[in-house]
Amino acid sequence: MQHPHLDKSLLAGLIFLVIASACSEKPSPLPQVSMADTTGVSSTGAILLHGNMVVIPTPALVSHLIASQAIPFDPAAAVDATHPEQWTGEIKKALNLGVLGADLSYLINHGRNAEIPTYLASIRNLTDDLGISQEVEPELLSQIEAGLDQPERMLGLQSVFFHNLQKYLTKNNRAEINTCILLGGWAESMFHLASPADSIVGHPLDHVLAEQTYSAEGVSALAASIDHETFAEIRQSFLNLCELLAELEKSYEFRPPIHDHREGITYLRSSSKVSCPDDKLVSIHEHIQELRNLIITP
Repeated sequence: MQHPHLDKSLLAGLIFLVIASACSEKPSPLPQVSMADTTGVSSTGAILLHGNMVVIPTPALVSHLIASQAIPFDPAAAVDATHPEQWTGEIKKALNLGVLGADLSYLINHGRNAEIPTYLASIRNLTDDLGISQEVEPELLSQIEAGLDQPERMLGLQSVFFHNLQKYLTKNNRAEINTCILLGGWAESMFHLASPADSIVGHPLDHVLAEQTYSAEGVSALAASIDHETFAEIRQSFLNLCELLAELEKSYEFRPPIHDHREGITYLRSSSKVSCPDDKLVSIHEHIQELRNLIITP
């Protein structure tokens, strides 16, 4: 089946609405989030990797897309956050910190306020274990919890927290931890897109899942950059999924440009389509499930 490519202006607009509008309401002591970072990981999902910029969707954006389609909350789509101590070793802790961050976005977007404190506690636990909780604004998690009646505000604060976390890790040469947090969040977001499992074909967001073909190369490069024995099986699972996504057939069509005579600017436009046969879509779902199991299993 053919999947229309998401309009880039829509993506940018959604990112702005999810992050920028929420951040405008936060208390003044909190740092502003830059929308155009040039090092490490930016709040928009742009990553500078060995001099090349790659873009992957943020968990906040994916969760917003799911909620905007009025897709009901699926309890099985969020990991059990009651035992963060089950994950041992820095790699597993960092991966599952990313998972919990994605789940937090999912919960916030679906108004699951009762579960949010448990996830915040587990996030705090893992950042403590990784020795990074005090290196980021320590009150951010408390402020997220205090804003339970304001989902937009919570999303903004959460974005600031993870942005600051990634900025600190980049600055202090903890690239593996930084990358694992990002990869864990992406994998969990893909799991959210693939849920519920009983509607593999014809799901309202199958087209968004297919669109990950454009992120596959960047995610694959990030996974390949982690050279750690405890990550070997997970790395291969990431690579297998990305290879499958990259194989999807893409076609491009140029559209008439828009001329802004007043500003003297011409905007070039194009559209693209991704072809994803049902059998391949089923395989993508299966690979996502396998990857997620490898990440969350102690």
